[in-house]
Amino acid sequence: MAPLSKIRSQIRKKVADAKFPFATRARVEDIIVRAISHFRLHRNRSKFSRLPLPGSTRFRVEPQKRGPKDKKAERMYLLSQLHFAWLVGFNEYPKINNKDYHDTPFVLFVESILLSEGIARIHGNLEEFRSYRKQQLAASGFKLVRGQVK
Repeated sequence: MAPLSKIRSQIRKKVADAKFPFATRARVEDIIVRAISHFRLHRNRSKFSRLPLPGSTRFRVEPQKRGPKDKKAERMYLLSQLHFAWLVGFNEYPKINNKDYHDTPFVLFVESILLSEGIARIHGNLEEFRSYRKQQLAASGFKLVRGQVK
C-alpha cells in the first residue's frame, strides 16, 4: 500500500486542479486521503475466519467464489466520501451531467480519482450511487427533491 504522503501529494494536485477554495482544501484533502486509504485497505482484503482452526494458532481462510468479486460497497463508500468532499469544499450539491452534455466539474474531479483507483464506467457508477443514496435516504424517512434532502 502506498504511504499516505504519496496519496496526499496526488490528491493535493487533483484538488488544486478542481479549483477548490483555498480555505477548504486541507479538510477536503483529509477526507479524500482517508477515503482512498480505507478503499485500498478493503479492496483486496480476503475473508478471514475470526476463530483459528482447532489445535492450531493459524486463522482459516474461507474459500472465495470464482470470478470477479462484487466491490459495490467499497465503490459506494468512496463515491459517498467524494460527494461529501465536494459538499464541504464548495458548499453546493454536486451536479452530474445528462447525456450529450459536457462533463461538469464534479464529474471531471471524480473521474480523475476513480480512474487512478482502477474504477471504470464513471457515469454509470455515479448514477448507481445517486439511486443507492436516494433509496437509503428515502428508507430512513428523509424527503428528497431532485437528489437534495429537504
